[in-house]
Amino acid sequence: MQRYLHFGSVAAAALLLLGAGVIAQSQGYNLREIFVPQTSQFTQQHPGVIQSFDLSPDGKTLAVEFGVPESDKTVGGWKTAGSWVALWDVDKESLIGTKQIDLDIPHIVWYRQQIRFASDGHMILVLTGPRLVALSFPDLKILYAFEERVQPEDAQRQMFLEGFSAAANRLAILKQYDHNSGHSPSLEVKVTDLETGKVLSRWSRSDLCESIALSPDASLLALTINPGPWATKKKIPAGENNVFIVRPDSGEVVRAFNSGYAAANSEFLGGSTTLITIPTYNMLAHEDEVELWDAKTGQLKQQLAYPKYGLRGGMSASADGKLLAVAAFWLNSTDIKLDRDNPRGGSRLLLWALPGGKPTYTSDELGQEYGLGGLPMNLLLGGAEGGQPPVLVRMSASGDRLAFGGQLISVDAVTQEHGNTARNESVR
Repeated sequence: MQRYLHFGSVAAAALLLLGAGVIAQSQGYNLREIFVPQTSQFTQQHPGVIQSFDLSPDGKTLAVEFGVPESDKTVGGWKTAGSWVALWDVDKESLIGTKQIDLDIPHIVWYRQQIRFASDGHMILVLTGPRLVALSFPDLKILYAFEERVQPEDAQRQMFLEGFSAAANRLAILKQYDHNSGHSPSLEVKVTDLETGKVLSRWSRSDLCESIALSPDASLLALTINPGPWATKKKIPAGENNVFIVRPDSGEVVRAFNSGYAAANSEFLGGSTTLITIPTYNMLAHEDEVELWDAKTGQLKQQLAYPKYGLRGGMSASADGKLLAVAAFWLNSTDIKLDRDNPRGGSRLLLWALPGGKPTYTSDELGQEYGLGGLPMNLLLGGAEGGQPPVLVRMSASGDRLAFGGQLISVDAVTQEHGNTARNESVR
């Protein structure tokens, strides 16, 4: 699978899908498509691959991070890429800003990419792989940056920027060795002032972490730490904890518990008292529950089950925690048995109106264009390239809009059906 694709290839698919329509099974919510950025003139003229995206808190702006190959450049014999940010006005379906924020990025498969709006919408944070950049919104001026750039031949001996989380006036940055480097497990968390980037505290521990998440008031930080290099394939043994809630400024453990399965991600839901975990992207784990935990006691509050054979993807919730979206790559169980080395499937989107325990919206299976890539065997063994979920979803603060997909992004309005009027509805 090539790392970089031309936007035009998915734009054509978008136009075909727009014409044909995609039917969704609505059980309380309907989705109406507002905008597909791949059909814009800008994306059709610029080669690249989508790495991450986010919706502004008000749902009016789509921010997309994408990589562009630099065919004439190499670093240590590796071809390199640049990283760009593009902004679209969702209602006007128009491009409102672009900026290149990194270049000469070597192809190192465990580099991670992520783009997020600050909770008040005045800033955008972008992880390009070797660099974390804070941009003002909407003018995209670089406010500050952190960098961990290494030569490819030294990659396994160096720590990488593996993720970040921003909330209130704080930014927490995770740096660690790659899980498969053979290096002794070690991570470092740096907490900074969100406005200025000034480092306020720094601490470390002898572990490797899947994700970090600040609570909305930045008083707590959740870490998912699964024991063992192949923890994605098995349950967490009894007596071992893999979810840790700590003080951001010191790393002091406030609460630790066992989620039962290897957790790919955790986020605080609607405040600082509920934590949600989602299984790893590995289908072989055979765990299909999203779980809600009492952050104060570590007790399980609720399980949200969904059908098997989903490669776990991204999740996103409204600010009040009452609407939860999960995106996943779904596989056909018969096809898995017939062709295990090349399983096929498509993306799906599920919504829960909490505290209900069943999905209130389930899309039909959508095309593979909605994933961040194809579906090679490495997706079964731990997620998409660079540790990314195979499908992403981002929701506005009010829950009235969401962006869903990967190489093909759909920005949709979310409306609730009242009474018994739920019906099948096209998401287009």
